[in-house]
Amino acid sequence: MNIDYQLFKLINQFAGQYSILDQLVLLFSKYGPILFGMVFIWLWFSKSKNQHENRKIVLYALTIVILTIGIDKIIEMAYFRPRPYVNHAVTLLFEKSNLDPSFPSNHAAGSFALAFALFWKRRKVGSILIIMACLMALSRIFIGVHYPLDVLAGAIIGLGVTYIVMSLSRLLESPFNQVIHIFSKLSSKTIR
Repeated sequence: MNIDYQLFKLINQFAGQYSILDQLVLLFSKYGPILFGMVFIWLWFSKSKNQHENRKIVLYALTIVILTIGIDKIIEMAYFRPRPYVNHAVTLLFEKSNLDPSFPSNHAAGSFALAFALFWKRRKVGSILIIMACLMALSRIFIGVHYPLDVLAGAIIGLGVTYIVMSLSRLLESPFNQVIHIFSKLSSKTIR
C-alpha cells in the first residue's frame, strides 16, 4: 500500500459518519468554486479607491486559472489515473465518473490558482482564499473522488503558474490596462 492511498483512507474514513458533515463538505466541494468566483466578481465591481488595481488582480487571476486548467487538461490527456473508487472500496459521496481522470484535481488547481493570484497582491484576503483552497482539496479527498497527490499536484500547478505569470507581469500590464479602460468606457456609456 502506498502512502498516497494510506492518506486517502485516513481522510475518507470520516465520510459517511455524520450526515450533516457529509452534506456540508459535499456542498462546499461542489459549489466552493462559485465562492471563489464571487470574491473576484466583488473585487472587479467594488467601488474602492483601488478599483483599477483590483481589476488588474482579477485579470491576473483569470489568466492564471485559465493557464492552470489548461495545463491540467494536457496532463489528463497524457496520463490517466483512475479515481480512487475504481480500484478501492471507498465511501463515495459523489456520483461516479470513470471517464474523468483523478490526476490532477481541477478543483484544487483552480482554487489554489485563484488563491495564490490574490495572495500575490492582497495578502490578507489571499490568505483566506488559501485556507479555503486547502479545505477544497481536503473536501475532494473526503468525498472520495481524489487522492492526496491529485490535489497536491493541482496546488503545485496553480502555484507554478502564478509564479510565472506574476514574474511576467510587466508584459501584461499594458494589455490589462487597455481591457480595463475599454470596460470602463463601455460601462459608463451603458450607465448613461
